[in-house]
Amino acid sequence: MTNSLQGKTAIITGGSTELAGTVALALAQAGVNVCLCGRQADLLDISVERIKQTGGKAFFVESSLGSLEEVQAVVNQTLSTYGGLDILTLISPFWSGGMIHSHNVKTWDLVMDANLREPFLMARATLPILREQKHGEIMAIGSDSAMGIYQQDGAYAVAMHGLTTLMELIRAENAEFGIRTHILSPGLALSTPFDAEGKPNLTTDDVAEWVLWLLTRPSRLRGNSPILI
Repeated sequence: MTNSLQGKTAIITGGSTELAGTVALALAQAGVNVCLCGRQADLLDISVERIKQTGGKAFFVESSLGSLEEVQAVVNQTLSTYGGLDILTLISPFWSGGMIHSHNVKTWDLVMDANLREPFLMARATLPILREQKHGEIMAIGSDSAMGIYQQDGAYAVAMHGLTTLMELIRAENAEFGIRTHILSPGLALSTPFDAEGKPNLTTDDVAEWVLWLLTRPSRLRGNSPILI
C-alpha cells in the first residue's frame, strides 16, 4: 500500500530553480501543502502562482537561508500557515567549480554555503520537529557529481559528496524516530524532452516523478542511498 501525500506539508529549498518549481507543482498536485524558499522572489512567485492556478496550496519565502535564525523563520511560517511539517526537500540551487590550484575563493564559499551549509541549517531546524512527532521525510536532490570525481567540479564536487555524508548521518541518527532520508543524484535536468539531435534528455518532470515515487513508498520501507538518474 502506497503512502498518501494528501494533506502533508513540505518545505522546498532552492526554490528559485526550474527543478524546484517542477517538484513543487508535482507535490502540490499530489495534495501536498508547499512552502518554496529561495533568493529570487519573482521566480518563486511564478512557481507559487502556477500551483495555485491548478488548485494547489503554496506560498513562498524569499530568503538566503544564511543563518539558523533565517531558516527557523521559514520553518515557523510554514508551521503557522499549515499547522505542521512532514517533508523537507533540499534542492541544490546552482553549480560553479574550478581547478583546485586556481579556484576562486569567493566562489568556493558561495557554493559551499548554498549547497552544504544551507541543507545542514534546514536539517538542524526541522529535525527536532520530525523527531518529536516520530515521522518525516528528508529528500536531497543533488547531482551526479556526488557519484564520482570530475576535473573542474571544484567546490561543487566537495559540496555534493558532503551532502551525501550529511544525509547518511541524518539517516543513521534518526531512523529510529520514523524519519526517512532519500538522495537523488541526477545529471543535468532540462525542461525539453529531446535535444537538437532528437535524443532524449533527463527532464525536470523525470526528477519529479522520482521524488513522488520515493515519498509514496510504504512507510515501512527505509530510505535510500544515492540514486543516480
